[in-house]
Amino acid sequence: MEDKVDYLTVFRTISIPSIVLLPNAPLFTIVDANDAYLELVLKSRAELVGKGFFDVFPSNPYLSENAWKKNFDTILREKKRHQVPPQKYAFPLTTSPTRFDIKYLKIEQTPILDDRGEIRLIIRSMTDVTESINHDQFLQDTQQVARIGSWEVNIARQTVIWSQGLREIYEVSPDYQPSLESALAFYTDEDDRQQLIAAFEKAVHEGTVFRVALPITTQKGNKRWILSAGKADFINGVCVRVYGVSKDITEKKYQQEALIASEHKFQDLIETIDGIVWEADARTYKTTFISGKVEQILGYTAEEWLADDRFWLNHIVEADRERAVEHYYATDQTQIPAKHAFDYRMVKKDGGIVSIKDIVSVIYEADAPRWLRGIMVDITETKRLADLDQLEKTMLELNEQRQIPLAHILSDYLTGIESLFPGMYCSLYRIQNNRLRTWIAPSLPAAYLQTIDNIAIGENSGSCGAAAHLKRPVVINDITADSRCTNYKHLALAYNLKACWSHPILDSEGNAMAVLSMYYKRVQSPKAEELAIVDRTGSLLKVIIENRQSADSAHEASVMMSQGQQLARFGIWQRDIETHKVSWSDTLYEIYGFDAKNQAATFENYLQSVHPDDRQQVMDVVHRIQDTGEDTVFEERIIRPNGETRHLRSWVRLIGGSHAPRKLIGASLDVTDTKLAEQKMNALYTQLEQYVTKIEASEKKYSDLFHLSPQPMWVYSLDTYQFLDVNRAAVTHYGFSREEFLAMTIKEIRPEEELPKLEAAVAFVREHETLFTKGVYRHRKKDGTLIDVEIQSNIIQFQGQKAEVVLVNDITEKVNYVKAIEAQNSKLQEIAWMQSHVVRAPVARIMGLVDVIQRFPKSAVDHDELLDAINRAATELDDIIHTITEKAEQIHITST
Repeated sequence: MEDKVDYLTVFRTISIPSIVLLPNAPLFTIVDANDAYLELVLKSRAELVGKGFFDVFPSNPYLSENAWKKNFDTILREKKRHQVPPQKYAFPLTTSPTRFDIKYLKIEQTPILDDRGEIRLIIRSMTDVTESINHDQFLQDTQQVARIGSWEVNIARQTVIWSQGLREIYEVSPDYQPSLESALAFYTDEDDRQQLIAAFEKAVHEGTVFRVALPITTQKGNKRWILSAGKADFINGVCVRVYGVSKDITEKKYQQEALIASEHKFQDLIETIDGIVWEADARTYKTTFISGKVEQILGYTAEEWLADDRFWLNHIVEADRERAVEHYYATDQTQIPAKHAFDYRMVKKDGGIVSIKDIVSVIYEADAPRWLRGIMVDITETKRLADLDQLEKTMLELNEQRQIPLAHILSDYLTGIESLFPGMYCSLYRIQNNRLRTWIAPSLPAAYLQTIDNIAIGENSGSCGAAAHLKRPVVINDITADSRCTNYKHLALAYNLKACWSHPILDSEGNAMAVLSMYYKRVQSPKAEELAIVDRTGSLLKVIIENRQSADSAHEASVMMSQGQQLARFGIWQRDIETHKVSWSDTLYEIYGFDAKNQAATFENYLQSVHPDDRQQVMDVVHRIQDTGEDTVFEERIIRPNGETRHLRSWVRLIGGSHAPRKLIGASLDVTDTKLAEQKMNALYTQLEQYVTKIEASEKKYSDLFHLSPQPMWVYSLDTYQFLDVNRAAVTHYGFSREEFLAMTIKEIRPEEELPKLEAAVAFVREHETLFTKGVYRHRKKDGTLIDVEIQSNIIQFQGQKAEVVLVNDITEKVNYVKAIEAQNSKLQEIAWMQSHVVRAPVARIMGLVDVIQRFPKSAVDHDELLDAINRAATELDDIIHTITEKAEQIHITST
């Protein structure tokens, strides 16, 4: 059932200042104004509504009344949206109404037509472009003040472009069109001219940056000294253009300021990239540049790196060194442009390990590799979580295979954890008769395990014994200094074990059945992510161990459901409508951030945790399902006691129908990570837009950012649908070569049923000059695989034509995961219904027959008949339990 949208509230709360007018010229009565408009003009709604537009705003110091009326005449005549170029407006200041603030506003007037095509209302919106106008003016004024101009020479077209600042330096007329010959003519001395030509040609042939300071004679006959700096831009080893800046250095004091400003801009751009930017000589493999981010990611300074020619090689983790070197030094074995990426691990200055994705571009000169340039991105957390997800999934799959010994599964799991955290030594101890018994420790010395076997647990029995005794995690950063290790530290120190973090594994009744311990051979304090991994590992170990130890199939199904909720952040609940009694699963308590011992499971407590902006929506959902009896799916936000906001997707079902409702059952899935991933994706796209804005004047810098992006990207023509450019990530993800992509249109990677949706989207984009869009589509890879993708795009000018740049995020796994969770929820609800309804009938009969035997032992009723009836009811109950068990075994928990 769709909710009625309160369009008035929506209109009044949008952030773009807008008013609604009647088309009753010349009065144009104001019908309504939103809050943003009232704030802008410093008037109340009562001062505006019902009054004529020109009565309220009789004049503007920077815009004549005739110009205002002309805008209204245009929309009345054409009956279509009309935009007014940015104009200067004066607004009274809030703090001093007699003083005015100057703003540049872009006006857009949109007619709302009735069924006859006549104008019913006019929406007048204003966009504040003051900052953009001031920035452009500031840039132009800055160049004029600093006496700087930019230029570009297109080698292929033999054309020359001068900025306005350069024109002013050379004092040329407005209609002057520069060329190579006319530009050189300003250098009246032949030797100066030849020096400039030599520097220019060297840049074209060798790719060098040139700086020359030479005198010129301007068009008005004035002599000036000009410092020109230029750089050649290459594609496939061929120079396509030379660009640069020139500065009037007649006054010597400006020279140093210009150079410093230029270097700072370049360095600022480098430092905005979220990774280590580097450059190396392809012939000697000597690093020639490393950005300052190296200290943030690895702890070393750029100076330390550049001082050692083998720094990179010496700091790669030894196990990864050979493979990384093969990638790095293999670049001189081919004569074609190479762009590739490879992963390896590096050792930080503090001894920690960082996973690196190195995206490398090989620059060729004269058909030979000349420069290696790349970005090293820290993917430690991403890779570790992905590896952990895969490890946990593998362990759960192995645990389902009953023929594999539990010790083998646990050993593989702990070995996998150790590989994710180099330097960590994992162990698992059983708790038997309040004593520690060695169980699984794939990397610890057997002699050490023998010395601590059978130690009694207690508060001063080291971290392992204390964790089992206290039933909570115990972290000992320094075994030598912690009093809890006084009686046992000599055992650990004998094998150079200096730190130990222990996590108890509690069974369903809260008793310690095992202890998970992590040892280090150095004094070590856990980081937040390490504690989270330890907690996550302990939770999964509990599931695996209890699953194997339990012989009762119903209890096993319960454990599997609990495991699924923990791994998927999926909690269930039910509410008895008559008694108002509410019950929550443990995972739901965790999702809400509540302590099950101190926080009662009530609807009021849940509603109190719901975000204030979403509470009315939740109440509406509850009332609607009680009125209609229809299942409902909705999303809400909750605020945990610690202030953290989480996003939930919830399902609700009414048992008994709307005419005889008995209870509400439901489930909530924590989708916060998905929401954050979407925000991160939006942030990535926003950052990309900022990069593109900064490098519009430099096609080379744009190309680097575009092709080194780890996300698939492409540019296509809005007129022909033809691919104009694709990055390496798109080639890798979709399987088409770059040449195949450029010979195709974007229609060819869509399934047939998606084409109308694509054509409609492109038709809409064509109507705009600037437009940011996003949406979800289906694409086809080269091998025919269909994938779900989230698209974000923006309109750009590319190679002289209107195009759209597209950023792709593959969400196939996320979509499949949500479908699997929904299917699992359906099975869980079916099991819950059978347990609460079907089981009751045979149980009730058994209890009734037993009561007859107990209360009427001398009854004339044949006891054999009663026993036979009890046996039939028990057989029926056994069949029902088998059915529940079979359904429980059909549930497959998916770890992501």
